Amino acid sequence: MSKELQIVVPVYNEETSLKRLIDDWRNLLDNLSLDYQFLFIDDGSTDHSLDLLQTYRHDSPDILVYSQPNAGHGPAILNGYTHACQAHWVLQIDSDHQLTPNSFPEFWHGREDYDLILGNRKEKNASTSRRLISNTSRSLTRILFGGRSPNDVNCPYRLFRGPALVRALPLIPPDSFAPNVLLTAWFIRNHMRIRSIPVPGNDAIPIKKSELNGYFLRGSIRALWQTLLFRFRS
Repeated sequence: MSKELQIVVPVYNEETSLKRLIDDWRNLLDNLSLDYQFLFIDDGSTDHSLDLLQTYRHDSPDILVYSQPNAGHGPAILNGYTHACQAHWVLQIDSDHQLTPNSFPEFWHGREDYDLILGNRKEKNASTSRRLISNTSRSLTRILFGGRSPNDVNCPYRLFRGPALVRALPLIPPDSFAPNVLLTAWFIRNHMRIRSIPVPGNDAIPIKKSELNGYFLRGSIRALWQTLLFRFRS
């Protein structure tokens, strides 16, 4: 039987944040009396992240763990969505626990009126170049797919209606650098019901500074190209 909520969490070298993330989210979800399950996708971590997750998995039926060779954040997310999309609702969060779980009740209580609810990160400790790339991605999505795109088209804090995600996933290339951007674009183009909700940072976790490095620059250029292709192929 499908779970009411599957939570997709891509993981790469986050051993220091995983215990707190699991504990904080479990406490919140249990208080909401939800039938949920975590799907952790370990993307070839080189620290003890996978060992920690396997320890949790042995004692916890609400945790599933999948491991893959390092392929990047995007393919890890898609791997998780593929396993989770039969659930009624699919939540994606990141394993660094940078965003507070406390915003989730607003997502959950308003879910029936929407097909996709996106977080809008209130605090971004990002360099100017990273902000420029984010703004470009938002503007390109708005130009290519019409309508008013959400402010944070790539936010890693998003709640999908499961059947809608099932429709969208086959159209997303498996090597996408930023599949969440393409999924947001698909929901916009298909006139799905979308809402954005502000999500503050987690006060217990220092906000990481997002810098532009060679890997991210190359990936961002690829993501922009993939967005252009997606517009004319989907």
